[in-house]
Amino acid sequence: MSERPGIPLKNVLIYALIVAATLVFLFPIFWLLLTTFKVRVDVFAIPPKFVFHPTLDNYKMVLHSPFMKYFANSLIIAVVSTAFSVVLGTLTAYGFSRYPVRRSDNLLFWILSLRMLPVIAVVVPFYILFRTLNLLDTHLALVLIYGIFNVAFTVWLMKGMFDEVPRELEEAAMMDGYSPLHVFLQVSLPQVWAGVATTAVFCLIQSLNEFLIALILTNQTAVTAPVGLAKFQSFFGIDWGQITAASSIFVMPILIFTIFVRNYLIRGLSFGRMK
Repeated sequence: MSERPGIPLKNVLIYALIVAATLVFLFPIFWLLLTTFKVRVDVFAIPPKFVFHPTLDNYKMVLHSPFMKYFANSLIIAVVSTAFSVVLGTLTAYGFSRYPVRRSDNLLFWILSLRMLPVIAVVVPFYILFRTLNLLDTHLALVLIYGIFNVAFTVWLMKGMFDEVPRELEEAAMMDGYSPLHVFLQVSLPQVWAGVATTAVFCLIQSLNEFLIALILTNQTAVTAPVGLAKFQSFFGIDWGQITAASSIFVMPILIFTIFVRNYLIRGLSFGRMK
């Protein structure tokens, strides 16, 4: 292949590697979507079929199955827990960033330890606690647990964001008569919206994907989508057509939310590297 005029060969190779890597990472998603339109015979065909007669039966079966209830449970729990953790974590991070807190380093490490704690180590105490409170198999139990775990991530990420906001902006606002609350809401918070969006995306993904706690603490009313996906496995095997159709529906909220906040997300991921 001849080199295009004006484009160095090095750049051509870099672009080719980027395209190749992108295709490698996107292929599982492509195969997932392809499988949703296959009948069982085509799913297990050897060699794999890329050309086949598509069907919507898998989606029809999923849309009329209990999975849609589990999907709704996941959305409710994830959205509420994300809002809880982002609001509480952002306020906490602002306090650590702007006000003198005694032994703040120790407190921040303790908060971070909540995030590092393996879920399997606390699932039994959580089960006993919520059984005592009569909250097993409820949305509230999962909202509280997911919110607690995500608060730790929110505090650490948002504290770094607030540290990058010049204090001079807040001091100027206070000289103009702004109260501390108005300084936070109208001066500091708008500067870190990118960080809020980034934090919300990661908290939403974590809450939607969590499996073990939902498996142990729910039975019927508050079963979430990850647990519901496991129910497609039966004594006769796994119905890959339906499970891929359900999975494609399950990833839609994250994809849609990420598209809406993509501009904030890109800025939030690079915030702090440039001033």
